[in-house]
Amino acid sequence: MVEPFAGIAANPYSWPFDGRWSADDSALLILGFQNGMVAALDAEPELAVAARLVSAAQAAGLPVIASRRGRAETLSPVAARRAATGADVGDPIFPPRTPEWQLAEALGLPSDAPVFDHAGDNAFYSTGLETWLRQRAIRNLVLAGLPTEGLLHATQRAANDMGFECIAISDACKGTTEERHTGQLRVTAFGNGLFGTVARSDQIIAALNAS
Repeated sequence: MVEPFAGIAANPYSWPFDGRWSADDSALLILGFQNGMVAALDAEPELAVAARLVSAAQAAGLPVIASRRGRAETLSPVAARRAATGADVGDPIFPPRTPEWQLAEALGLPSDAPVFDHAGDNAFYSTGLETWLRQRAIRNLVLAGLPTEGLLHATQRAANDMGFECIAISDACKGTTEERHTGQLRVTAFGNGLFGTVARSDQIIAALNAS
C-alpha cells in the first residue's frame, strides 16, 4: 500500500479537500516551461523551483507530466486573433521543433515523462491528457507553469471542471506582469477555491520529502 502524503495548508482550503493524496492518485503537471517562454518572461527563478518540484516528485514516486504549446504554420482563428491583438508580444507561442519550443533541459524531466503538445492555453484541449490521467486513476494535480494568466490558469480551470483536485504552486509560475500573476492567483482562490487552491513549493516539497 502506498503511504499518503501530508495535506497542504493551501489558500483558501487545506489541499486536497478530503486530505487524501499519494503517488497512486496524484501527479505533477509542468506546463509550458519551454526555452522561449522562460526567456520571454525572465523566468529562470521559477524554472529552478519547477526543477526542484520535479526532483522531489521523482524521489517520492509521483508521476511527472509536461505540456508544450506550439504554433501551427497555418494560423487557427484563435492564433490569428492573438497575433492581431498583440497578445503574442508578452505571451509568445513558438513553432514546433524550434529551439524555443523545446522544454527547458534544466527541468530535469525523467526520460519517460509523457509530454502533451497543444496549440492553445488549455493543455487538455485536443490532447490525450485527460485519458492518460483517467486510465491511471489520478485525481489530484499539482500544477506549475508559464504564464500564470494563460497556460497555467486555463489548464487548471479545465481540470477543475473535469473534477480533478488542483493546486497551483505560486513560486513555480510567472505571469506576463506581476500584477497579472498575483491577480490570476487571486481569481483561482476566489469563492473559497472556485478553480482550486494555491500554495508555495516548499510546502509541496516538504510533504513529498516526508514520504
